[in-house]
Amino acid sequence: MRHPSVRHIMPPPPPLTDALVREAESLLLGLLRNDLIGVYVIQDHVIRYANRRFAEMFGYTPDDISNQPALEQFVAPHDRERVLANVARRIRGEASTAHYTFRGQHRDGRTLEMEVFGNRTQLEGRPAIIGLMLDITARKAAEQTTVEQLHFIGQLLEAIPSPVFFKDEQARYLGCNKAFETYIGRQRGELIGRSVFDISPPELAARYHEADQQLFDHPGVQTYEASVESTDGMRKEVIFNKATWLRSDGSVGGLVGVITDITDRKQTEALIWMQANYDPLTGLPNRRLLNDRLAEQIKRAQRDQGSLAVLFIDLDRFKEVNDALGHEAGDQLLMEAARRVVGCVRGTDTVARQGGDEFTVLLPGLSERAPIERIAEDIILALTEPFQLGNEQAYVSASIGITLFPQDADNPVAILKQADQAMYHAKEEGRNRFSYFSPAMQERAMLRVQLGKDLRAALAERQLSLHFQPIPSLGSGSIHKAEALLRWTHPQRGPVPPAEFIPVAEELGLIDAIGAWVFRQAVATVARWRDMQPAGATDEVQITVNASPRQFATGTSLEVLLDELDRRQLPGSCIALEITEGLLLDERPTVTAQLARLSAAGIQTSLDDFGTGYSAMAYLKRMDIHTLKIDRSFIRDLTTDPSDLAITEAIIAMAHKLGLEVVAEGVETEAQRDCLIAAHCDYGQGYLFARPMPEDAFLELIACQPA
Repeated sequence: MRHPSVRHIMPPPPPLTDALVREAESLLLGLLRNDLIGVYVIQDHVIRYANRRFAEMFGYTPDDISNQPALEQFVAPHDRERVLANVARRIRGEASTAHYTFRGQHRDGRTLEMEVFGNRTQLEGRPAIIGLMLDITARKAAEQTTVEQLHFIGQLLEAIPSPVFFKDEQARYLGCNKAFETYIGRQRGELIGRSVFDISPPELAARYHEADQQLFDHPGVQTYEASVESTDGMRKEVIFNKATWLRSDGSVGGLVGVITDITDRKQTEALIWMQANYDPLTGLPNRRLLNDRLAEQIKRAQRDQGSLAVLFIDLDRFKEVNDALGHEAGDQLLMEAARRVVGCVRGTDTVARQGGDEFTVLLPGLSERAPIERIAEDIILALTEPFQLGNEQAYVSASIGITLFPQDADNPVAILKQADQAMYHAKEEGRNRFSYFSPAMQERAMLRVQLGKDLRAALAERQLSLHFQPIPSLGSGSIHKAEALLRWTHPQRGPVPPAEFIPVAEELGLIDAIGAWVFRQAVATVARWRDMQPAGATDEVQITVNASPRQFATGTSLEVLLDELDRRQLPGSCIALEITEGLLLDERPTVTAQLARLSAAGIQTSLDDFGTGYSAMAYLKRMDIHTLKIDRSFIRDLTTDPSDLAITEAIIAMAHKLGLEVVAEGVETEAQRDCLIAAHCDYGQGYLFARPMPEDAFLELIACQPA
């Protein structure tokens, strides 16, 4: 056991053997002869030793610099004072080691970047410095290039208008550009070292974090759309374009991301979608979106073995309101009608505007008639309530066609077509009601299509003809007026009533061509009638021709009429145009201009079925009407219904006060004629006097009447 008072003394190191000395000398010589590090010894302010590498770095040989002043010629002037002072401090013993860089000077004048490791020592009892020197010019140049590149990249990022950010492999922010700071409303100092959970709402942060992890799991490029919330709480729609960056060893170092704001684009897309799918007036789905929803509802019903009811709604007498009160009032009515229809259905149902005054309702899940009819009745009742349009009140009703899936049809086109057919049937049945589709309606629709085809052929093959019904003067019995009535004799079906084919002609756009043909025939007939007049006759003869409203809005048939009169040198008064009150109320510039032009040419205007419509009295003089035709519904019960007699007498008196002539239609008995004569009616028309007849029979009748 060691005695505590005895200090333990380490044995001295063993003396160097000759072998170790020789090995140390070999290592030293290897160091002095290396090709990378310059080795030098400074003593007494001169270079006592320099190896070959030291000399070569400055463009010299070891002999060139041996015993030369210490380092002066190897240091660039602006660093010389600092380097020499550093050497002097160590020589004086103020510092034992040194490590610094300086700019050296090559023999050819080039500037070098040098790095020095110096150590103070003793040689032969005097202070000396042993130093190692490296040429780091290339390294410094590379570092400078790197710095410049980083500076360039930094400036470039700041110049990029899009927000840019960087994250490490833990998805923590490393930095960003100014645009990113501005976009999210945070300084980069608030971001560095933090994650998205520190700066974003939880639901957005979770989305970002999941996307980052997917990118780290599968390094490369990533693009997706998301929302970004700034510090003011405003959310914007953006596209993230992100990519991973790799370390020198190939491992993922993090990611860089660029944000593209697509808020305006999204808003524009949403607006375009709204405009493409919703009616701008009512805000309801339009025809396009209706078709999409109908197809979707059919697929769902097929999958679930469900059902679907479709209601096609048309507003009765809407055109009359629109024409009388103007398009602005009409728009107000449509908006209110849409609101009322929506109020009658369930939240899961679809109400769409087909166009014009037509609406469609989709009722998924309904197959029993009771709930369907309850909704239809609610809609009809809601639409019969008065509409307050500014200072005016207007009334309309609704005709509704109903079709069912899968009972009636199995595709959207057929379903809407059948609902439309059912709606027309409701109109034919008296309007303000609903009607279910039936196969018979389809048959009638097919007949209507065929009728249209046949009507085209009828015009080309001269199957049309004019019959003429005299309009005698009730006072004298003489005939100076007649009405031209269009007739069609079908080669297979025989006579086709005008009430059946005229609407088809209007729908197909044939009415103008047919009207032009009628005008030519009527003018030719009145010309022959005039030629039959005895010499010296003073009474003007006149043929009345029915004109469709569509002939006034579009087409050239009225031009044909004027040209025919001019070609035959006939006065305009020999032709009268019979129009409806609907056209009288039409204030479109094209219509009023046509009426004024015809009046200026001397062509008179007769108002048909007076008393059954709006009878807007102010229009009678303003539109230059010459004749009123009392509707046959008042004449029929003239002798048995005091109200009809009173109405007829009032119309005649009013017309005469306005300077208008009056024609009573549908006169079939002598008693009716006598009542009309007593009421001072000017003309009568009806079977009592003559039925419509072909031109030859009509002209023969004219020829036989007393002079």
